[in-house]
Amino acid sequence: MKDVPMKRYTSMRVGGPARLLVYPADRADLQAMVLRLNDSGIPYRYLGNGTNIIVSDDGIRDALIRITKMSRLHFTKTKEGAIAEVGGGFSLKRFIRECARRGLGGLEKLYWIPGSVGGGIRMNAGSFGQSISDTLTGIDILSDRGEIMEIETAPGDFGYRESLVRRSECVISGRFRLKNTDKGQLERDMDYVYQERKLRHPMEYPSAGSVFKGVDGQSAWWFVEKAGLRGYRIGDACVSDRHTNFIVNMGHAKARDIAALIGKIKDEVLAKLGVALEEEVELWGFNG
Repeated sequence: MKDVPMKRYTSMRVGGPARLLVYPADRADLQAMVLRLNDSGIPYRYLGNGTNIIVSDDGIRDALIRITKMSRLHFTKTKEGAIAEVGGGFSLKRFIRECARRGLGGLEKLYWIPGSVGGGIRMNAGSFGQSISDTLTGIDILSDRGEIMEIETAPGDFGYRESLVRRSECVISGRFRLKNTDKGQLERDMDYVYQERKLRHPMEYPSAGSVFKGVDGQSAWWFVEKAGLRGYRIGDACVSDRHTNFIVNMGHAKARDIAALIGKIKDEVLAKLGVALEEEVELWGFNG
């Protein structure tokens, strides 16, 4: 598809057109696609569920490779539980539900984190003291040269919201070592996570999740709150009253409003608290 409005494909519901939007069917198709784009000199990016990106109102001239069709899921039983191999385009929330249905634990506290498994791996998604890297044992990635590489991983290979996967690379699949766990306990843990998110997070408005990374073990919302920015608004982009590390689209926000609000927050927190916040979300197509 050509000139596709990105507000249809991002959770923030903003953004101008992308040059191309393509859907590889499998890893061979993905590899061929990347090689063709490289040969043609067309820049490209990978798009999962679009839950942590904000695209400029002017759009981007890149081709977007959306990997949501790459969603194979396979479980191999072990003595302690199972090894799950899952495609990078698989919904992380759905993957965790499938694990719980089989009585397999290790990811349940990540329940209700939006996005794909591949996106979760690349940013080392985590919540309630659990990170996706805790149970990850290996990944298959496609390099920017079109090479498929199989890599063994350990928790030490990952940091806070950081992984060994570069932005120019695509997570084709991940392998997780999961342990047999009481299904009832998994359901209770997942329900607790959901209820806490429902209570704390502004689910009633479009957002891109947490906007900023924490600093030295302190959650970013604390700095935004201390800077007096709860409810601060530029156009229809607003710092959430419920969770100040969320920017929500109150109805008709533009990407430029959101970017301006991010800049305002960073400036105010630096000026008032001496802390430099770093974005957890990605801004595409801004400043060239």
